[in-house]
Amino acid sequence: MRAMFLLVLAAVLAISCANRSGIFQIDESTYQTSTRATWEFGDRAGAKSMALEDETRHCQSQGKTLRVLSSKENYGYFEGGTVDLVFACDTPK
Repeated sequence: MRAMFLLVLAAVLAISCANRSGIFQIDESTYQTSTRATWEFGDRAGAKSMALEDETRHCQSQGKTLRVLSSKENYGYFEGGTVDLVFACDTPK
């Protein structure tokens, strides 16, 4: 019973250390995503990596390529690294 409790506790703590907002369409061809990662998941670098992975996958699913329009990074002691990215999916030339 104690082992099960520790396993569930570890899973909850790991999940709370990194999260993604998902991808939101903000106009016809522009999208935004936000990610957060504590030091265990790489702080700002980890958050940016997660965001770029999500964006690249989203654009590739449409047969398009990723173009980052803006990036805002921040760090807070308790929330870790946060990254807000605005991007577009361009048709390859």
